Amino acid sequence: MEIHITHGQGIIKALYDGFASCLIIRRPVAVNWPDSRGSVGEYYAVSELSEKEKITFADGLNQALVDGTEAEIMMGIEDFLKLFENGIYQVNLGKIPYDNSNFYMSRSLPVDEHTNDQKFSGWFYPFDDFNYLYTLESKSIDPERTEYYIDLIRKGGRPKPVIFYSLYHLDPMLSCAFVLDGHHKIEAYTRLKMDIPAVFMVKDNNDYSSASEIMHGAYHLLQDVEFEHLFQNNEDNLPHINFLNDEVLTDALDKILKESERIDIPVIEVLIRHHTSGLPEDKIWLNQRLESLAENIHLSFFNFRKGLNVYFPQYIEDYKANTWFLKTLRNTMELNTWINDTILR
Repeated sequence: MEIHITHGQGIIKALYDGFASCLIIRRPVAVNWPDSRGSVGEYYAVSELSEKEKITFADGLNQALVDGTEAEIMMGIEDFLKLFENGIYQVNLGKIPYDNSNFYMSRSLPVDEHTNDQKFSGWFYPFDDFNYLYTLESKSIDPERTEYYIDLIRKGGRPKPVIFYSLYHLDPMLSCAFVLDGHHKIEAYTRLKMDIPAVFMVKDNNDYSSASEIMHGAYHLLQDVEFEHLFQNNEDNLPHINFLNDEVLTDALDKILKESERIDIPVIEVLIRHHTSGLPEDKIWLNQRLESLAENIHLSFFNFRKGLNVYFPQYIEDYKANTWFLKTLRNTMELNTWINDTILR
């Protein structure tokens, strides 16, 4: 079933820039919402609907996903899609095969339970053939709710989770699938080692998302080491970020320059780009970044610390091109030489 959304509220959207996928959900800060309405209820809670409409639509979709007909499910999903961004969506019923599907969920580090740190380990997932990514942490999975669905399934019920992914026609095999609702249902089916009947919602996209939008979405979610990996390895998209007008990502870059053990090629190319542009504002921006790099904690005036790993270009005759080589800078004098030879050349 194809559904066109023209006045969507933009509460839920999936992003992909050719390197990383990110699900953006506008969540409530403080909402008294009964647990029985689950994730669907949370999404509706931040919608622009009236309180009565929120309850009616959430309850209707939840009930349809448990024991509704296909027509009832589609009706509920069509209303649900009004919470998404504008676009064309394909909605179908299908099954998730138990034998070759992987489900990932965030698991909080013990320290998170005793601090105000909201960065949870596990929101950064490795790529596999096809992943289903939970939008709930493991601590939010209620064993009693899972047992409820196990009993329901054993009695013949077939409750359905809701799966969402954005399909990018440039690279369809790299789209990730996000579990928007039905985490406990999936837990029940996997405990029973059964294929999982599900509702699949797919947004059609012709172009990739903005890398800066993905970075902003990930910045407050990932651990520092996870965000640094995403930042430093996004070589195709990092050069296109407008750092001059992005204070958040510039601050993130400064943190990497000051604290990382390694400065990767994409970051080096960003620095070079601001030097070669010739614009006064780019020069000012670059000088500030080089000041941050000079404060890197792995460098010292002498060779007391383990050093900073960087890359430098060298022309290779056989390839008729420059190739990047790794080297370790032990002190600030070596850093200054590398800056002059690599960044400011």
